[in-house]
Amino acid sequence: MQHLPISKAVEELYLSLSKGNVILTTRDASGKANGMTVAWGFFGCLWNEPYFLATVRPYRFTWKGIRDSRRFTVNVLSDTYAEALKYFGTVSGRSEDKFAKGLLQLDETLNDYCAPIREAHLILDCAVVTANNLQPFFIPEEAIQKFYQNDNGYHTIFYGRIDRLLHR
Repeated sequence: MQHLPISKAVEELYLSLSKGNVILTTRDASGKANGMTVAWGFFGCLWNEPYFLATVRPYRFTWKGIRDSRRFTVNVLSDTYAEALKYFGTVSGRSEDKFAKGLLQLDETLNDYCAPIREAHLILDCAVVTANNLQPFFIPEEAIQKFYQNDNGYHTIFYGRIDRLLHR
């Protein structure tokens, strides 16, 4: 484990998001872990602290876990885990325990983190401070047609203060 300069972590996170190599994990009210592959998210400074803004549709099972726990973990994986990334992006945690399949493991040694994945090489552990729902008022029509035409489920933006950043 090593400390990574925040600017380097941001660059790595951006590239990984654009490739779909990021899994957002959380725990529900009972403590059961769940996660989903994400390709959208934002890093920035809010109230003079580092934040990751995670966008999740309200019908996703992960959304409920974030709401229940008020925490999430951003896990950056290499291309080696393409099968797991696809699986976590297409199967609902509502219907099955994604970690039970064995493609990825939770890192129980990091017990002060929300739900870290052992195979992740960059981990951001975040506490949700606030959230808001995207509003369609200024979303470009092309984006609405491309991303929201079928279900009209606008994303919730969870503002996660980064409490810990781990690079290994």
